[in-house]
Amino acid sequence: MTAPLFPPGHAPALKSPEFGLAMGLVVGRHVLGMEDLHYGFWTDDLALDLQHLPEAQARYTEELIADIPPGVRSVLDVGMGAGNTARKLLERGYTVDGVSPNAYLTAAARQLLGSRVTIFESRFEDVETDRRYDLILFSESFLFMQADVALGKAAALLNEGGHILICDIFRIPAESRSPIGGGKELATFRATMAQFPFDLVRETDISANIAPTFDLLDRAYREAIRPAYDLLMARFTAHRPWLMRFVRWRFRRQIDRLEQKHFSGNRNAENFLRHKSYRRFLFKKRVAQPVPG
Repeated sequence: MTAPLFPPGHAPALKSPEFGLAMGLVVGRHVLGMEDLHYGFWTDDLALDLQHLPEAQARYTEELIADIPPGVRSVLDVGMGAGNTARKLLERGYTVDGVSPNAYLTAAARQLLGSRVTIFESRFEDVETDRRYDLILFSESFLFMQADVALGKAAALLNEGGHILICDIFRIPAESRSPIGGGKELATFRATMAQFPFDLVRETDISANIAPTFDLLDRAYREAIRPAYDLLMARFTAHRPWLMRFVRWRFRRQIDRLEQKHFSGNRNAENFLRHKSYRRFLFKKRVAQPVPG
């Protein structure tokens, strides 16, 4: 049995999206045995159901680690979640440090990793260290950062000839508005990368492997979370009708947005592929050329 991360009543007050990530870990661990917070990597041999989500997430991590080039020894895992990817990197012989601005996830990572990993409990942009790394990993963390600031920091923290590995969701042109949020615009990302001393080594489009996660989550919302939500709202309305009328009036816009976002059935694989692209980029830092004497 895993020990509590914080004494009862002493959990940290988190802001969104940090709160959502922490809740995802709490619920995922209890219900499904999840240790990761990223999307699943689905292949035809894997049944699309919640029971197989942890396995799909594990495959995501295996695919990610397989893209690390030979010669890399030290890794900085930016946005390390609960530390499961760092654990797998350690098992493969890498030296690993992590960056985690989320107090709850930092505690989970420290519980898992102990003293084997130095964790910078801050935003990546604010990390201060004399250490330099062979590879900086952004796994579903780059979308939360200002790209030019993050890339400048990455260039400063890398050894000469080091790499950055970015695996994340991106926005692509579409005629309609996306019901799925998140992601930097792909064309803008490419233009920003061109301003920094990085050369593209490899680009892998894994959108088709990620998209089924959205069908799975959409089904969970429609078949489990929506009925539970309706039952709770009906119970509150029956027992506190005046209070619920006030809540529905005072917070009607927020409630409408929440219900439209999660219960409309539009956050599915089809719309994901129409509006988003999920890609893994490996870049190498250019070796500085000596200035002629």
